[in-house]
Amino acid sequence: MSTKSKILEAALALFNAEGVGALSAVDVANAIGISPGHLYYHFKGKPELVLALSRQYAEEVDLVLEAADDAVRSADFSLETLWTYVQILLEEAWDARFFYREASALSLRQPELAVIYRHIARRQREALLAMLSALTTRKILIAEPEILDGMARIMTTAIGFHVLQMELDGDTGPPRARTARAAAQIMLIPASLSPKA
Repeated sequence: MSTKSKILEAALALFNAEGVGALSAVDVANAIGISPGHLYYHFKGKPELVLALSRQYAEEVDLVLEAADDAVRSADFSLETLWTYVQILLEEAWDARFFYREASALSLRQPELAVIYRHIARRQREALLAMLSALTTRKILIAEPEILDGMARIMTTAIGFHVLQMELDGDTGPPRARTARAAAQIMLIPASLSPKA
């Protein structure tokens, strides 16, 4: 693994555990046993680390949502498929939870982060709306387009909320079990539109 990758990995672990505001680039350098100068050779400080990690998270979300876009066109797309993608999005968000914990403060200090936040929210909302719409086309869900749009917006918000809630509720179980429970709660939203409900 390259030094740059090690720095990003250490920064992500520290920012997720302790928050961005509480740490400095020197803390990241110390965590992996390199000099601050060595870290500054790769990243010009904490803002650049945060930006790199945020871009990395956005790229991962984009990959997940590209797969979701493909899944929507599949003949066997179902409510369970939507559930799977909601859980994957929650897992990705959990892995980058610093991004949600300090969203407002980070965006004020680094306006380019606000662009990334908006991109992720827009892409999630669009993909969720496409999946919900596909489910209505197949008569798995019954709802008007305005309802589906609102539902996609609520589900997008719920992903960020549940990441914060998982941190605050003190549950120390495996992250995958926690994200599965959160996904089940979010899926109550579209399940309410099922003709079987």
